[in-house]
Amino acid sequence: MEWVGVCADDGATVRLDTYPPAGVNIWSRSPTTRPLLASGPLTGKYTRTDLPRGLRRFGKPFRRRDLVALEPVTALLQEIGVLYGKTPGQVALRWVIENDTVLPIPGAKNRKQASANAEALIFQLTQDEIHALDTATRAWR
Repeated sequence: MEWVGVCADDGATVRLDTYPPAGVNIWSRSPTTRPLLASGPLTGKYTRTDLPRGLRRFGKPFRRRDLVALEPVTALLQEIGVLYGKTPGQVALRWVIENDTVLPIPGAKNRKQASANAEALIFQLTQDEIHALDTATRAWR
């Protein structure tokens, strides 16, 4: 787990190896999960035929072969989302919320994204759905 701190006085961002001192607000991020949730691959936003533009398309997890590897996961997220009337991104966030060892702190650039994230709090996945997502994601974890 990586701890990222923001100094209350000047807003500077610092990376920390231990719990931060007074005056530093913290949040953690998981390098294995956060980029996939925040940047779009698990939301179905990008596919093998609809790659991101610019330099982003050359980095993992946006390369065509990485997106192809994620297709079973995004298909499962979409399938589960239909059952609850939720987007694949909301199901992915709920799946992370259901994990007892992770405390997700989703980001949002605007009110619409914050509202979409909040929708992940009003439903629960079944144990079978959690197990299916855990199994489907083993290949890229």
